[in-house]
Amino acid sequence: MTAAKMPWIKYTTEELMELIDIFQVSPDAQHRIREILDGEAHAPDAGNFFRYYNPRSKVEQFEKQTAQKVGSKHVLAVNSGTSALVASLVAGGVGPGTEVIVPGYTFFASASAVVVAKAVPVIVDIDETLTMDPAAVVRAITPRTRAIMPVHMLGLPSNMDAIMEIARKHNLLVIEDAAQAFGGKYKGRYLGTIGDTGCVSLDAYKVIGTGEGGLVLTNDDWLYTRAQSYHDTAACWRSDRYAVERKTGELFCGENYRMPETCAAVGLAQLRKLDQINQRTNACWTRIRSEAKLPACARWAPVNDPAGVCGYNLAILFDQHEQAVKAITAKIGLGGLAAGDTRGVRDWHVYWNWEHILEQKTATPEGCPFKCPHVVNLPDYRPDMCPRTRDIIRRLAVVGISPAMTDDEASAIAAKLTTDLSVLWS
Repeated sequence: MTAAKMPWIKYTTEELMELIDIFQVSPDAQHRIREILDGEAHAPDAGNFFRYYNPRSKVEQFEKQTAQKVGSKHVLAVNSGTSALVASLVAGGVGPGTEVIVPGYTFFASASAVVVAKAVPVIVDIDETLTMDPAAVVRAITPRTRAIMPVHMLGLPSNMDAIMEIARKHNLLVIEDAAQAFGGKYKGRYLGTIGDTGCVSLDAYKVIGTGEGGLVLTNDDWLYTRAQSYHDTAACWRSDRYAVERKTGELFCGENYRMPETCAAVGLAQLRKLDQINQRTNACWTRIRSEAKLPACARWAPVNDPAGVCGYNLAILFDQHEQAVKAITAKIGLGGLAAGDTRGVRDWHVYWNWEHILEQKTATPEGCPFKCPHVVNLPDYRPDMCPRTRDIIRRLAVVGISPAMTDDEASAIAAKLTTDLSVLWS
């Protein structure tokens, strides 16, 4: 008598145990978990890891819960913060011959995304809030400017009132790079929901993380539709996947930026912690800033909205570069790029190390988009093109803050910082 044929199940306990191992669960606990799971009956369709045609899609749940949380009409989950930027740029019509204004202090991906979208990044100065200087934006606008990309660097809100006013006056898109600032706010509104689109990073080192991942936030139906098209070249998102284009500009060749179901499952749990994380770091940021006494040669960096700061970095500006280096190298708990810059360390958060842009490096010898025939008056890329940004960053030191920090620990850091800086400048 032949044995009954067992149904084929693609994802079983084996895959789940590998995921559990990521959490470094002890071998004994893993053994007990396996015994429980082995006693469970697996449905033949268990574990649908594709977000579409899936009635239990974690990606769809994550998008809906995020939209409800931040008050955005649409949320599109993608596989990285960089993918969110590229999809937003393409959705907004950024392409050959157009220019996008980006600040000189941000992770290189902000500028790289513009190049990937076949456009030209125009790099401008920051001000002492460590975010884009609105006056520099005005000076950089040309007839070819399509978008402004403010970056909420280190969880610090950009001056969105000024940037939105400039954008509306010149009919420009605003694409917020909130990669480092998810859950932060500007005058009560979540960062990433103020511009035409907002882009969030969910990699392992951001406010919340899914391992890898990103989000596009927008209230604009058409930008959302086009971002969907670019992030899913097979157009699985459409109710009729193979239907003809409903409106010119809906369908075009794109990428595969879809977020995996496993990342979204982590994202749902992380989203529930978002307020707790930002409230804790902001509270400690506020406490240290109010209790620590700085020497005469230093001051707290100004902030566009203290209540909206994510708070995991507290910025100090010294009067001179050498003073920042002295404080950072004294090993009293301060970090910053000033000391690394002195030692010749290349950090891709500052534009003068973006040799990819400064030297117009491209994957093929044709040199597009920099040498694209549509380009007019390519920016004069130089390491000294944004002198104010370089001066500010070379005078910057930061205090790192963890969401695990207590009020007492924050007060202790403030007291130690006061004493150590006083000794250094006694």
